[in-house]
Amino acid sequence: MKSAVLSTRGVLAALFVIIFCSALSCQVRPHLVIHQTDALIVVLRAIPAGYPSLEPYNHSYAIQPDEVLNILESVQYEAGSLIPFSGKHSREVFTRQQGELLAPAISKSLRQALPEEVVEFSLADQDRPDCRTKGLVFVLHDELHLIIEELRKPVYQGEPNTYQQPVLRWELLPSDKQRHYTSRPGGKGKITNWIITPLR
Repeated sequence: MKSAVLSTRGVLAALFVIIFCSALSCQVRPHLVIHQTDALIVVLRAIPAGYPSLEPYNHSYAIQPDEVLNILESVQYEAGSLIPFSGKHSREVFTRQQGELLAPAISKSLRQALPEEVVEFSLADQDRPDCRTKGLVFVLHDELHLIIEELRKPVYQGEPNTYQQPVLRWELLPSDKQRHYTSRPGGKGKITNWIITPLR
């Protein structure tokens, strides 16, 4: 009888240890800063609330900075104009200099990322350092996902939030191999600030 009680306690203790360790392993670590300068901040973090839950991601993931740079340079956006009837214009999201700064940091981050983490970046504009482009990057099913949350958005010191005139509208333009993320089957529910690029 005594040995049965001890055996039951041992099993319960072992189960507790397994459950406790599993719970710890599922938790995402606090934001891990990979790169931080005035021009660029890159961190690893859990995907912000409001995005679909797609994890676990294919992290860690080895991708060369040159490959990341090629993807960044291929991404364009189409912006509306404040002038009526002037149409839309396509532009590059990242300049060559911005891409050369951001690509190695993304490559390094993806190598260090946990399956529950995404790469978050905030990149200053070259001509106007008070304007920043912010986004997220992760790899899922051998495809690189790039989400642009803010595009050259002014940041005013002393204010808790960023501000941008709401009349400025833009959307990312996928190239031949790229596509927008869709929230519903059949290509419906296109999210125009989210580009997916095949890596293989």
